Amino acid sequence: MTKLETKSGGSSLDKALSLLQEVCTASTPLRFAEIVEKADLPKATVHRILLSLVEKGLIRFDENAQLYHPGYGLLELAHKAWSRIDVRDVAADQIKSLWQETGETIHLAVLDRGDVIYIDKLESQKSLRLFSAVGKKGPGYCTGVGKAMMAFLNESQLEEAIQEQSFIRQTPTTITTADELKEQLIKIRDTKIALDLEEHEEGIQCAASVIFNYLDEPIAALSITAPKFRVDEARFLHFQHLVKDACLKVSTRMGAIASDKH
Repeated sequence: MTKLETKSGGSSLDKALSLLQEVCTASTPLRFAEIVEKADLPKATVHRILLSLVEKGLIRFDENAQLYHPGYGLLELAHKAWSRIDVRDVAADQIKSLWQETGETIHLAVLDRGDVIYIDKLESQKSLRLFSAVGKKGPGYCTGVGKAMMAFLNESQLEEAIQEQSFIRQTPTTITTADELKEQLIKIRDTKIALDLEEHEEGIQCAASVIFNYLDEPIAALSITAPKFRVDEARFLHFQHLVKDACLKVSTRMGAIASDKH
């Protein structure tokens, strides 16, 4: 036996984690007797472990009702863990999957004072020259990734981001006013899809969606970018479904709370 093992088998850590899981996944708070029954452990062992978990804040004990609840310490741990997670690592497999599925260029970007910064990119398997590059900045108002993130900023953040936009006409289809942008953002909030229809570069279109974190904030966006000549309407619609699904998966991993945003 190792130091963590007990005579009844299994480690003390395993038992503690099992009890924590029982309390956290129960549909209603549990009484001590219910936990003992579910754990199939001696009462003294359960009491000792629960006492330790309560002291750590991972479980909360209501003395009046004699019930055990998930502890607030779990939220603190989650906050610390999620705040250190790099979205590039979390999204890596989805970026690769989108690239393999479509053969087109995949971007991961973040928003910085109204501009987008490309933090990851897989180049198209076909010949294609694009403005974007990892570390390079781009405008928010006429890119799919930019609009995808701006659509879910709070009111004050959005106003600040809009004030940072140049609204320079990049192509014949570029939007050039704050009102036009706001109209698009309303639709994006409803569909969770942002489109760049040759607004940033002529002949290039992209479908993008947003990634949320554990605070339900927009922290990044993914896009599929391709030349218009080789992507018909049906395939472009398929791209939109793919990128939206990929962002939902990444958001879930980032701890995003299921809401009507997603």
